[in-house]
Amino acid sequence: MRFPKMNARLFGTVSVILCLLIVCACSSTPDGKSGSAQELINEGIKATKLHQNVRAKAAFQQVLEDFPDSKERIQALLLLARTYYVDKEFEEAKFHFQKFIELYPAHAQVDRAYYYKAMSDFKQIDLALRDQTSTREALEGFNQLINRFPKSQFLESAKAKQIECEFKLAQNVFEIGKFYYRTGSYQSAIIRLKNLVAEHPKHKHLDEAMFLIAESYYHEQSFDEASVSYKELLKRYPRSRFSIQAKSRLRTLRR
Repeated sequence: MRFPKMNARLFGTVSVILCLLIVCACSSTPDGKSGSAQELINEGIKATKLHQNVRAKAAFQQVLEDFPDSKERIQALLLLARTYYVDKEFEEAKFHFQKFIELYPAHAQVDRAYYYKAMSDFKQIDLALRDQTSTREALEGFNQLINRFPKSQFLESAKAKQIECEFKLAQNVFEIGKFYYRTGSYQSAIIRLKNLVAEHPKHKHLDEAMFLIAESYYHEQSFDEASVSYKELLKRYPRSRFSIQAKSRLRTLRR
């Protein structure tokens, strides 16, 4: 049986299509993935430099999903976390930094993950809120970095942020205690301000806190406790701006 001859133009078209198919097959991965892990990393880094962070996050995420066993996965996870941080998506950033810590606890850059995880909490601190969970978690994160990585490049910054977190927590307790005092909730004021004195003995407004404790006892007519508190204030802060009022109260109580 004889087959009809193929038209020369048709043969040429088929040849071109076959060549394109071969090229596409060679340029893609066996699983049909577009680009290698390193190419995606490079694409993501380039996108971050152009401030195209949505595109960057997509590239880094694709590495995590398509190349879960590649060495580039480590870099992609850290870059993804960092990009979320730059975009001020701090909860997402914290999640991915924590994931890095859990998966690669011995990695050379794990201290970076600890630092920026704590910073993700630090950036969400709002002193206007009574709930200071972000402050406490940031403080815990900085403490972990300081204790585990004494030679980290982030050590000095972490120490400074640690002090700042401690001050913010103390200031929050102080403001709540003052609020209770102003509204006449003296027992609540005493509890809060005593916690401040016990837990933050270096707070800059400690003399005022001690004076308000004494005043709260005075207004509650717990005069023995008030007397002890005024005397303690004068003993620890003899030059306090509240010393004159404390002495006046003590004279009144002696009558």
